[in-house]
Amino acid sequence: MTSAHIWIDTPAGLAPFIAACTAAPWLVLDTEANSMYVYRERTCLLQANAGGELYVLDTLALIAATGWEPLTATAPCPALDGLRAAFARNDRRLWVHGGEYDCATLRRDFALELGGVWDTQQAASLLGWEKTGYGALVERICGVALDKAYTQYDWATRPLDPKALDYAIDDVVHLPAVAQHLEEAILAADLVEEHAIASAAVAASGWNGGFDPADWWRMKGVRDVAKERLPVLHALYAWRDGVAKAHNQPPGRILNGEALLSVARSAPTNFQLLKRSGLKSWLLAEHGEELIALIKDALANPPALPPYPNHREVDDAEVRRERRLKDWRMGESTNRGVTLQVVLPAKALEHLKRYGAGDLASVPQLGPKRIDKYGRRLRELCD
Repeated sequence: MTSAHIWIDTPAGLAPFIAACTAAPWLVLDTEANSMYVYRERTCLLQANAGGELYVLDTLALIAATGWEPLTATAPCPALDGLRAAFARNDRRLWVHGGEYDCATLRRDFALELGGVWDTQQAASLLGWEKTGYGALVERICGVALDKAYTQYDWATRPLDPKALDYAIDDVVHLPAVAQHLEEAILAADLVEEHAIASAAVAASGWNGGFDPADWWRMKGVRDVAKERLPVLHALYAWRDGVAKAHNQPPGRILNGEALLSVARSAPTNFQLLKRSGLKSWLLAEHGEELIALIKDALANPPALPPYPNHREVDDAEVRRERRLKDWRMGESTNRGVTLQVVLPAKALEHLKRYGAGDLASVPQLGPKRIDKYGRRLRELCD
């Protein structure tokens, strides 16, 4: 049965929601997007629990009212500008679960900053709970088993399947009870500062999507491509993105990574050989000759390859520092009976590995409590 909620799909309908978000003692937010179905995803729904009142914003309808188009837009959509002040407040809780994606996409699509973020998945992780997914936490804390049938639903579908709407609303119905339970557990475990640092990192999450012509370096299996075939892979990767954009499909739905690497390895230069690569029939029919010409050109005139992303030489001193830090972190974690993240977050370890411990205040996600507890030892390990 669908929980009682207010559906908002017009700009005029936003006013009561803005008022509710402004007055509520706490907020819960979640979003749904259509990333598996289009080239450039959009936020399709925004679900909110404002002090116990449930709202669902049809963000696609609100976006459409502005004429904003993600494939050509040069600035975020102004559809939710009226929520900026209410969402940015730091004087009350804004509960999310695994909120990195939500924070990043709300910033990307609407230039919304979230203040007062308290992430329940980060809390469960810091506490060392084995299962930290939303469904697992709801079942453990609330005794409710949630439907998992809509994890891959196309949230741009209109009208929404009523059961899909139930699934979306459930994401904000149970989170207050989960969050309140976890807040007590975090306080009892003396992890308030550690959790605040982790939640601040969630709130600051940025969008790292979009096409990067060098990302093929990160593909699983790229090491198995012969050096002389890498120019073919580079050309194919850029070509696939162009076709995906033209068809408004995710690149992986045009040509998945395994098929892309297979074509690059075999570099077929005639139609018969290309057919053996296992490409979809429509792709062969529409783009077969184009692909053959692309491969021939890449073999005859190899393009300059982009450098490996973020590649840098790691010196021996860094390797030794990293080994010492990891060994110490593991031992301290065992001795204290806490997770590795509680002792030293991964980003803090990476910074210390690279730059040493000369300025502990500048180490990301470290914080005063860890500096006070471990500062001297970290300096010794980084010498």
